[in-house]
Amino acid sequence: RIDGTSIPCILTAAPFKGPAGDLLGIVESIQDITDLKIAQKSIKHERDKLHGILSSMIEGVGIINANYYLEYKSGNIKKYIGQEDGAMCYRALHQLEAPCQPCHMLTAFDNGQIQHGHFDRHDGKSFEITYTPITDIDGETKVVILLRDITEKKEAVKAMLRAEQLSALGELAAGVAHEINNPINGIINYAQIMLNNSTGGSQVLDISTRIVNEGNRIARIVEGLLSFSKRRDEKKCAMSVEKSISNSLTLAASPLRKEKIIIQTDVVEKIPPIYAQLYEVEQVFINIISNARYALNTKYPGADDNKILKITTKIIRLDDQRFVRISFRDHGCGIPEDNLPKIINPFFSTKSEQKSTGLGLSISHGIIENLNGRLTISSKENEYTDVCVDLPLTQKNGDFKNDGKNFSC
Repeated sequence: RIDGTSIPCILTAAPFKGPAGDLLGIVESIQDITDLKIAQKSIKHERDKLHGILSSMIEGVGIINANYYLEYKSGNIKKYIGQEDGAMCYRALHQLEAPCQPCHMLTAFDNGQIQHGHFDRHDGKSFEITYTPITDIDGETKVVILLRDITEKKEAVKAMLRAEQLSALGELAAGVAHEINNPINGIINYAQIMLNNSTGGSQVLDISTRIVNEGNRIARIVEGLLSFSKRRDEKKCAMSVEKSISNSLTLAASPLRKEKIIIQTDVVEKIPPIYAQLYEVEQVFINIISNARYALNTKYPGADDNKILKITTKIIRLDDQRFVRISFRDHGCGIPEDNLPKIINPFFSTKSEQKSTGLGLSISHGIIENLNGRLTISSKENEYTDVCVDLPLTQKNGDFKNDGKNFSC
């Protein structure tokens, strides 16, 4: 324009010819499209804003037409189902080769109401999904889907229910253990009287000795159950690492013996006490032993000379501080290299759903960190797994003297 400003416009030019067909000039038409440009800019702004909202949502958003065709996928939908274009909803979402039965999408089409559902896929993922019918700009009825990954939520609910079951089982075990204590003490006492009154080489001496030994073994198992089932408000105290290992092996002895797993121990004598809750440390040891059992049974379903779990202890120094290192090493199925960084994540497990909640190592790692210790795992697939628990031997506020004696809670 004369004042130097610009106007966005569309210029149309056409030849102007005379009666004889000769070119007389050019007819030009100029249309001001300022309003159109403003509208385009506004639409682009709203589109970018909508794209930003959809990208930041936890849920994935998609649009499906009446032919099951997934026309639109937000970023999260692509993350859940991949980058495949032109996919049918039942194939992309449910990993099926035919429409679902019943189909919530068709129900939303038929009654025009929002439908809710959830489904589990073959890869172990679980989702919540909402179908909302809409009329698209082309006049066709379609559904907008809202997809949320609830795999961790479902696992958390399962873990909570499992924890409640274990808590109830712990209380039951404690009650049963108390009930067993009284009669077993009576059996041991009567057997001891028989033992005291028997003569050398007699059958009564042999039988009564066996009764006393087996009764004491039952008493030790009961003591371990009572210790392990103590409530979580138990205070920390000076405790013996050797006793904690012994108690854990006592509780796990029956399945280890039944599964023909060989236990080798090399425990340093007179390990200074650590400051912890006895049941917590035993819980860590039992979790690790349980994982070793699974690995060994996976590789060796039956008896084998290499079906060994070796437990060793030694005193080490880390960052100018003394620790006791308890190492659990098995030559079982091992852990794939890709899984090692994820092995302590909550709900991650290589075991079947029926055999694991995926919380054992995660809880153990938290317990050891709370004690200012370290839990490290090294492994090679199909060769070995080595789990090391490092617990500090530092005194706490001078509560006990680190003089090499064995303390216990």
